[in-house]
Amino acid sequence: MLQWPILIKHPQQPQLQLIEHLAQWQQETLHLSPQELQIIDSQGMSYHWRGSQFQLAAEQMTLATIIDWVRAHASLNGHCCTAKLGANSIAQVFDMMRYLEDI
Repeated sequence: MLQWPILIKHPQQPQLQLIEHLAQWQQETLHLSPQELQIIDSQGMSYHWRGSQFQLAAEQMTLATIIDWVRAHASLNGHCCTAKLGANSIAQVFDMMRYLEDI
């Protein structure tokens, strides 16, 4: 079962987006094609959007891959020294994303 908040990765782009709750997801999907997104929940599980529900992905993303996504996202948004970004847990990844969204 998906645990909020979630990160969404846009296909073929380094852009990530932090989505805090279902209402925000519903608002965002009006402007997106959610079937193409990679979705990571706050427990580190990967999901796909199928029809009107989240479905657990057959292939799970590693923490290292998710950290690479955060680095690329930070670099795209003008942050320097992104190679130094690191995390020991998925909770730290979400903390980093909140920090990057706030500055």
